[in-house]
Amino acid sequence: MLVAACLPRAPIAPTPLPILAWAAHDARRGMDLSPKTPLQPTDYHALDVVQPGSVVLFSAQLGDGDPLRQIGVDAQLQAWLAAHQDVVQIVRMWPVRGPEDPRRLALRIVKLHLRFPWITWFQIANEPDIEWATERTAWAQIGAWAEAVWFEVERYRQLEPSAADIKLLFPPLAQGSPLDPENIGYDALRPAIGLYLDHGDGLAGHEYWDRDDVYLVEDRWPGWLQARLATIPFFVTECGRRPLVSNGQPDDLLGRELVDFSARTRARVVAPFVLSSPDGSFDQFDFVDWQGNLRPHLFVWGALGP
Repeated sequence: MLVAACLPRAPIAPTPLPILAWAAHDARRGMDLSPKTPLQPTDYHALDVVQPGSVVLFSAQLGDGDPLRQIGVDAQLQAWLAAHQDVVQIVRMWPVRGPEDPRRLALRIVKLHLRFPWITWFQIANEPDIEWATERTAWAQIGAWAEAVWFEVERYRQLEPSAADIKLLFPPLAQGSPLDPENIGYDALRPAIGLYLDHGDGLAGHEYWDRDDVYLVEDRWPGWLQARLATIPFFVTECGRRPLVSNGQPDDLLGRELVDFSARTRARVVAPFVLSSPDGSFDQFDFVDWQGNLRPHLFVWGALGP
């Protein structure tokens, strides 16, 4: 009896949360899901308030693994995604902190799609111009890597019927980064971007603005790219206010700014991400604060969004 009493107890699985049924709105009324594990009941309440037409999530939340140990598998989220297949679901591959072996990344994408066949959109990386941990990061390196990933995934799309409907998003670049994507980067990456867009894949973008000044970063991109935005799968997978002290707390006005942005952008998907905090940094509680309270802009976005 003493031995039995000293044995570790089996972990108790969390009680599944109820999943409410509703019809998805326009994909321009989206949400980026928080990178916390697991999502909390208040996060699902936020989803029920907005009833988004699109969501962006992390591959680690689907069980893809995270060597950084920052994001874990979320079984409740997976059940939610299965119940809301009418929502456009976009997987941000995580982490891709350098030019990961294109074959390995392609296989990760194919395996995820095999497990979750209704999910077809995959963003291959995130802001490589600042997130790649190498001093040798340059536009030529980013472009060559993105092309290599495309060819590896295309090989699966041609050979494996289950992979034929996979869609890729060319990665978003960091607005105003030291490598200057607006004036140099997009032009340097034109052949790689063209490879994606000419074959039915898409482009992801990040657009941040300031309080009372909702400018479109896409309007600063080269003319050849702007000319294509209205006719291609262009998804804004992050947006909101820049993380500056002067931009203040997320508030009702921010909700109206999101509505304004969604009406003016040429994007088919608009997914607000981790929005500005009063201390001038990003946090992982975008629509829900540290205490689990829904933030004011959530209700405006849910009531007035597309």
